[in-house]
Amino acid sequence: MKKKVLVIDDEKDFCELIKNILLRENFVVECAYTLGEAEQKLRENPQIVLLDNNLPDGSGLDYLQMHPVPFMNSSVIVITADPTESVKEKAEREGTVAFITKPFSVKTIRDMVRQVA
Repeated sequence: MKKKVLVIDDEKDFCELIKNILLRENFVVECAYTLGEAEQKLRENPQIVLLDNNLPDGSGLDYLQMHPVPFMNSSVIVITADPTESVKEKAEREGTVAFITKPFSVKTIRDMVRQVA
C-alpha cells in the first residue's frame, strides 16, 4: 500500500515540485497551502507530513503544539527558511522526526522521506 504524504506549504510551486518528486517515489501526495486547508487533509491520516513553519494563517509549529491529535499517526518533517536554533529546538520539543532548512536539494527531501517511510 502506498504511503500518504501531506505537504503543507504556502509556496504552490514548491508544493508541486515536492509532489512530483514524491509521486515518482511511489507515494500518494496531497498539498495544503494554509493551516486551515491542512486541517481538512489531516483527517485523511497521512503517514508523513512536510510542515512549513511560516504559513499565511500562522506558524506550523505553533499549530502542531496546539493541535497535536491530527498529527498523532504522522511522522512530521519541518521544512523552513528559518534555521534559527529556537525554531529547531521547538521542532524537537514537538516530536518532529526531522528539520530541513530551505533551500535544500531534491536528494535531501527524497532521502529524508524515504528514511521516514
